[in-house]
Amino acid sequence: MPFGIAVIGLDHWYTAFGVLDQAAQSAEAPLVGICDADPGRREEMQVKYPGSVVTEDPSVLLGREDVTLVAICAPTDAAPALAKQALAAGKHVLSVKPPARTLAELDGVIAQAEQAGRFYGSFEGMQRLTGRVQFLRQLVQEGAVGQPVTYHQVAHGGLPQPWPGRQGPSWWLDAERVPGGAWLDHAIYAVDLARWVFDGEIDHATGFIENRVHKNLALEDYGVALLRLAPRSGGANVTLLFEDTWTAGQGGGMHRQMIVGTAGSLRPDGNDWVVTAGGAETRHPIPAGPFFDLAALAALLQKGETPPFGPADARANLAACLQVYAAAPRP
Repeated sequence: MPFGIAVIGLDHWYTAFGVLDQAAQSAEAPLVGICDADPGRREEMQVKYPGSVVTEDPSVLLGREDVTLVAICAPTDAAPALAKQALAAGKHVLSVKPPARTLAELDGVIAQAEQAGRFYGSFEGMQRLTGRVQFLRQLVQEGAVGQPVTYHQVAHGGLPQPWPGRQGPSWWLDAERVPGGAWLDHAIYAVDLARWVFDGEIDHATGFIENRVHKNLALEDYGVALLRLAPRSGGANVTLLFEDTWTAGQGGGMHRQMIVGTAGSLRPDGNDWVVTAGGAETRHPIPAGPFFDLAALAALLQKGETPPFGPADARANLAACLQVYAAAPRP
């Protein structure tokens, strides 16, 4: 039986459309249905995905036997209750990032997942299923740059849009709905990547959380964090420097990453990884693939195998991010 996918909420549309477009073309993890409260969006979905069930009632999809996994792309404040509802219905769950506003909210969901015996994870963990990130982990752990010393990440973007091509208020700009702004929006991916690639946990965090361009926002448009990651192996700590913004003007955005080690450095170039060591560059081409590989996740769960991310990672990622906000309150 196919591993049917239902998407509940379209508010985090950046993620939702990635899931919808992939599932709509997949035989292994096909799209079954879409739920959203906005009638205009539902009408748009009926046109774009004509073979799917489109509804405003989550229970319509949660009651279907052909739905195996629910992708929650609703705002963070609504995600925990929806996740509990889906888990109670016997569905696996992928949650919007961040998956909750507090660790207490998230712990309630994790307890429900354990009780239901179903998979629960947050979307930032899906990068671990990509060949690109898996190969990065292999390069680092095989010593391509020697002992890792530091990992720098910069994501410089504009304000989140409420819907493609539209400007205006977004749930990401509402401090009642999400626990952080620009820094959290991008950095949670870098936190997850660092924890997995370096196989460790973050044990210290500080930084600056500010508004530099959009002074009247309820959440920050700029954040930079300095974190320390302790490898599980007991080896030397790794410094993490993550700078993430919503301050870019139109066409001014950029994203950079670099890992520096005792024997060289490693950076992305397009879809490739480039290692600089011993005075020479080595390029490692990586075939392009989907960021949200639903078929890969489906295959693991159908075989009873454990995916490389799960509830403990969702919690650790959120905890690290919240630690930054606690250490670096907005002025």
